[in-house]
Amino acid sequence: MISTSLLLISIFLLLYITEKRRFLNTVVLGLLGLYFFSTVISHPVFLPNEQGIVSKMGIVIILGSFPSIMFALSIATFFNSKVLLEKEGRKVRNLMLAVFGLSFFIMMIWYVFVIFANIEHEIWHILFFYAFLVFGYTMFLYTSIMAYATLYHFTPIFYEPNYIIALGSGLIGDKVPPLLASRLDEAVKQFQKYGERPYIIVSGGQGHDEKVSEAYAMKKYIVDEHQIPAQKVLMEDQSTNTEQNMAFSKKIMDKHAQGKKYRSLFVTNNFHVFRASIYAKKAKLDAQGVGSKTAFYYVPNAFTREFIGLLEMYKWIHVTVFLFITLFIGLILRAYV
Repeated sequence: MISTSLLLISIFLLLYITEKRRFLNTVVLGLLGLYFFSTVISHPVFLPNEQGIVSKMGIVIILGSFPSIMFALSIATFFNSKVLLEKEGRKVRNLMLAVFGLSFFIMMIWYVFVIFANIEHEIWHILFFYAFLVFGYTMFLYTSIMAYATLYHFTPIFYEPNYIIALGSGLIGDKVPPLLASRLDEAVKQFQKYGERPYIIVSGGQGHDEKVSEAYAMKKYIVDEHQIPAQKVLMEDQSTNTEQNMAFSKKIMDKHAQGKKYRSLFVTNNFHVFRASIYAKKAKLDAQGVGSKTAFYYVPNAFTREFIGLLEMYKWIHVTVFLFITLFIGLILRAYV
């Protein structure tokens, strides 16, 4: 047990120290957490005798915890979606967490129906096992990413950047909304932290419903609200997404640095830091991320969108896992049918 845990910890630390901006890190951290969880479950409190027969207490805890957790999560997601609809408007994206909550609720009902209704037909149990594997894989990734994103967010930066990239997030007409303002305020905070020596790069193009480019509005906000010298703020006004934010900002820094070596950091909202860091790595930027504060009610839904974005980035890996699970269940069904 000790050797396995030390091996997993060693692998994670090696990956984390050599490169923090890597999706593999989340998987290893998740496996480490899963290992420790299984160790706790196999404690004598749950498996009290040498024959390995699960105690009545263990049965109640193990079987009872799953539907209880699903029910609690369902209520939490529905409540969060209600708050989002009230505060952020009736938009489809604000219902995303409610969809997850509905899936939790369906899994809970199915679990209770199959396990406690004494259904004899094996196909029902196999189909539930299939849904459980897919659901379990998804939740494993979700919790792993959430844990690692939190760790990454709170990891301090030990170098002084030459450039601070503030990532855009959309305007209301030509005005900077609160979500974007929090990023710009944090960028200025970092600028002042390093003695006002770095340059700030405001990154964001013009959307079809925006009167000016995000970069223009962001620079105006920084200069007007924080009295930062205009020459210390560089504009990147062509990007339309985070990947382009990083790639186009790198071109500006390469040109501005005139061949000199430089380091940078980027600022975005806390829920977006980890995924943005992967895009920074893809753009070959020597940059770590800093997260600005976000209203608590907004984080669960926003992070869920980030999670889906990360799944899309590595979709072929997840499709392959899904196909393996489907093939495995297909072989089991063939044995019983």
